[in-house]
Amino acid sequence: MRKSTRIIVLIISLALIVSYFVPMWYIDLDAPQYPEGLGLKIWLNKMSGDLNTINGLNHYIGMKKIYPDAIPELKIMPYLIGLLIAGGLIVFFAGKRWMYMFWASFFVIIGIVGLIDFYTWEYDYGHNLDPHAAIKVPGMNYQPPVLGTKQLLNFTAYSYPDIGGTIIMGSALLALLFVFVELKKASVTENKEKIKHYRNFFSSILHKSAALIVFTFLLVSCSVEPQPIAYGKEQCAFCKMTISDSRFGCELLTKKGKVYKFDASECMINYISKNKVEEGTIYSLLTTDYSSPGKFINARNALFLISNSIQSPMGANLAAFAEKKTAGAYDGNLLSWEQIFMEISQKN
Repeated sequence: MRKSTRIIVLIISLALIVSYFVPMWYIDLDAPQYPEGLGLKIWLNKMSGDLNTINGLNHYIGMKKIYPDAIPELKIMPYLIGLLIAGGLIVFFAGKRWMYMFWASFFVIIGIVGLIDFYTWEYDYGHNLDPHAAIKVPGMNYQPPVLGTKQLLNFTAYSYPDIGGTIIMGSALLALLFVFVELKKASVTENKEKIKHYRNFFSSILHKSAALIVFTFLLVSCSVEPQPIAYGKEQCAFCKMTISDSRFGCELLTKKGKVYKFDASECMINYISKNKVEEGTIYSLLTTDYSSPGKFINARNALFLISNSIQSPMGANLAAFAEKKTAGAYDGNLLSWEQIFMEISQKN
């Protein structure tokens, strides 16, 4: 192992100690009513800044309160950084290349997993909103950016690494850079079998990290869940009328986590048709079982009944049923999702 690499490992280990005393990340919120802005700083083991004010504002849009004591990452991170520091010192004194490869790989993985975890944390707070919130904007989510700027209603959110985050990210990149320096050194001084071993080892780590990223984002995309409809309070995304009858409510969920709510199946169909919503963007289509008010069923598997004895909100005399025998209690024409979609979309 090169002497310069050992010195870099020592510098990284000492630099990581600083991260215990400075904030890792900051999120700033700018709005006309807050000319000085609102800020939230995330440390290894705590949060600081205008947390109470931000929690108060979040309450109006249905976001959960942020309780630092309930965030497990703030308890785990100090130990992970401590492990990296201790591992770095061991590598420095031992001077073994295989130890360095393992330590650097572990460092990079922690950085990748940390960013993914931060994204999923923000996703949860920005998407899982209280349906009874005072302010509701159909299809709107309030997830801040992991890195960069994003407009959230009248707020502009900024999210960037602070001193601690810069140290950790810079150290991880430096550790990764010297992996390639060591591999180049090995190619000159060691046999081909050892070189191949080192390269395969690090390549395996990188491939597993990439697989972890893909898996996590697939998991996030699969975590889209329906939201309860606040009947008598929320508006239909298509006709803008108040959704009032719990026997007919519907929802369209997109793969990006947006939820559109409707007062009847015909409104959901018209919304899809008029806006040319692509099939590939839809996560699920839900409608209410007429015989079980408030209970969602998969619209694609539902049976739709057109009957003069049923008065649906938009006058189509249309209701959805989960079972054929329940729908049989009413006279009328029974259709599948594909048939009812075709009939209604062609009428308008």
